[in-house]
Amino acid sequence: MNIICFPFERVIEINNIILSTEPGYKGEVDVAKLQGALGRVDNAIVYQGLDDIFEIAAKYTVSIAISHALPDANKRTGLAVALEFLSLNDYELTTDNELFAEAVRDLVIDELTELEFADLLYSQYISEQ
Repeated sequence: MNIICFPFERVIEINNIILSTEPGYKGEVDVAKLQGALGRVDNAIVYQGLDDIFEIAAKYTVSIAISHALPDANKRTGLAVALEFLSLNDYELTTDNELFAEAVRDLVIDELTELEFADLLYSQYISEQ
């Protein structure tokens, strides 16, 4: 399977775009933490056989959101990366949906599992088809 993955530089670009257009603290990125967060996704793909695009997107979301590697907007960046990841892998989500923002919050505080978040992304994709 050819899965397009994210380099840490692109995650930083996405975070910079978010912080240039929305409120948030603009500071230094902890690159090592960010690489560790992205490494969790890579390890799940390689060693755990994770191959579901929506589950990978969910893992990107939670890994970035909880890493606190970015100066601010970790949850927003995690979601943006997940949506871009899906798009790059030909699963475009176009509906602007506040539900995702609330779901990311629930994901971070363990009120929603990664699998449930993946199902939410998939359901949205199916509803847009």
